[in-house]
Amino acid sequence: MEIHTLQADHPLKKSKRIGRGGKRGTYSGKGQKGQRSRSGAKISPLFTGGSATLTGQGSKVVHKLRGQGNSGITKNTKKYTVINIEKIADTFENKDTVSPETLIERGLITKRTKYIKILGRGETTKKFVFDGVVCSASVLEQFSL
Repeated sequence: MEIHTLQADHPLKKSKRIGRGGKRGTYSGKGQKGQRSRSGAKISPLFTGGSATLTGQGSKVVHKLRGQGNSGITKNTKKYTVINIEKIADTFENKDTVSPETLIERGLITKRTKYIKILGRGETTKKFVFDGVVCSASVLEQFSL
């Protein structure tokens, strides 16, 4: 066996040139006329042939994700800073006002955040006035004035 006598089991296939006759016909699978039938066509995701909606039929501007609960653009992106009622009961007196400013003063949160939520983990007999924070239903019924 010599190196010049070796042959490949499957010879390489060359890519087919289209639009030169043969079984594909005149248009060679590109349809008739228009930008996408020309050579060198610039096809971008925004080019849909009409108005490009963000998640419309045939549009690829924003891809739709599979599965339940993936609502794409309208997904809830609120990030809450969560504080339990047991920490508030340790640092606040009875009938005190709980607001973002008082939480910063007492050191329960480090900086002003837009969304603060109070959760009902822990037990106390104190009552509070909540101002500018979101509370769970159990906190509102047990610990608010």
